[in-house]
Formats: sequence, C-alpha cells, structure tokens
Amino acid sequence: MSKKTRLISNRGIEKQSGLDVFSSVTVYSGEYVNFGNAFAYGAQLGSQGAHSTTETNFVADSLADQPPSIVGAWYRFKTSGSPFTATTAPASASGYFIFYGQKSGGNNSYSGIYQKLSGLNIGYEYKISIQSAISSSAGTMSVETYYDDTFKQSSYSGTLVPSYRRTSSSTITFPVSGTSTGISESTFTATTNNDILVIYFTTEDTSAITVAITSVSIQERQDYLVPSYGTDKFNVAHKLLRRPEGIITDD
Repeated sequence: MSKKTRLISNRGIEKQSGLDVFSSVTVYSGEYVNFGNAFAYGAQLGSQGAHSTTETNFVADSLADQPPSIVGAWYRFKTSGSPFTATTAPASASGYFIFYGQKSGGNNSYSGIYQKLSGLNIGYEYKISIQSAISSSAGTMSVETYYDDTFKQSSYSGTLVPSYRRTSSSTITFPVSGTSTGISESTFTATTNNDILVIYFTTEDTSAITVAITSVSIQERQDYLVPSYGTDKFNVAHKLLRRPEGIITDD
C-alpha cells in the first residue's frame, strides 16, 4: 500500500509548493490607435488629402496608391465613379468621424479611413473597439486589418509590387438607436509590427447619407494566472489548494 504524505494542514496551510489552484484572467491593455478619439482630432481629418478610386479592390488600390507611410496618421479614400457611385471622403468634426454614402444606378459607394499601427507584437491577439454614434441612416461599416506584403517583381529589375493582404474582417450595422449595442468589438492577430487598420462605409440608400463613430481603440490581449480563493461558512476567504491522490491533511 502506498504511503500517504501529509502536505496540507487542517488549517489549509500547504507544506509543499505547487499545490496552488490558479484561474486564467484575460485583460486587454495598451492603446495602439493614434488619435482614435474623434473629439481630440477635431476637424483635422477633413484637411488631409483623400485617394479617389474606381478599382474593384478599392482598399488595396488605396493602400498601394496612397500608402500609409506615416505611422499613426489617418488617411482617407473614396470611390469617385463607375463601377461605383462617387461620394465624399470621411471627415471629422464636433467629436465625430463622419462617413458618407449613397447608392445610385445600382452602384454602391465606399468611403473610408486607414492607419498604419506600430508596436504590435507578432502573433499576439488584439481587440478593436469602435463606439458608434446614434443614427437613423442605414448601411454597413466594415472594420478590417491588412499587412504590407510588398515584394520584388523579379530579381533582375528589382521592381517593388505593392501587395496588401487582409487578415481580419468584421462589420457594424446601421441604423444605431439608443437601445443598440453602442460599442462593437472584433479581434485580429498581428502579422507584422505595423499592421494596417481600415474602416469604410457603404449603404443601399439611394439618398446621400452620413453615419458617424466617436472613437476607435485597439488593445493587446494579455492572459494571466492568478491564485484562486474561496470562502468558508463564515464568509472568510481562503486560498484554494489542490489535493492530489496520496496527500492527506494532518493536525
């Protein structure tokens, strides 16, 4: 018969390390979007140049033709004609990032913003949080991440061919009312230290409309192990310990 070892006293004191019970706790920390608060950004967005596109892959075209060379700066794009409907590039004012949209002749329009992030840890998970503003207008806002996969066309010419690959995609549905979920969340895994955040809007409405968001945030996921505690019949907290087979308590 195996000999039992006295490693936990009747008062719950462990006599050997490694008996603690741990719980996993997930927190999101840090901030990886520069000027994600529209109030702080003021009317700055409207004064920046906007890329006009008629390419089917309008996001990739915008990233290639107007690359986000400045880390942490907001860039804009808009569709400017067939096969889309021309629209206005996003703007910022009075605490809002404002997106424009209209569908005409069966063609959708797209207007968006993007920013190259910095300081991401490759392989780590990040949470994107966007606060929508109340709006009666209907449409869909897409929230995507990309990374720069630019490569040389040949070893002889050395020509760089811009290429951007999407790594995550989620949507926010408008209209947004006072009973809607105001904050929309999604996650992505960093492929590079400088992945790119892209947000754009489209609508089925044949009238020119606007929708708005007030803030954009990206935080890194961190997982921690913390000791677990329980309470006795007197509501006194005690640390929980494992009691593996072959272990008994003593006096």
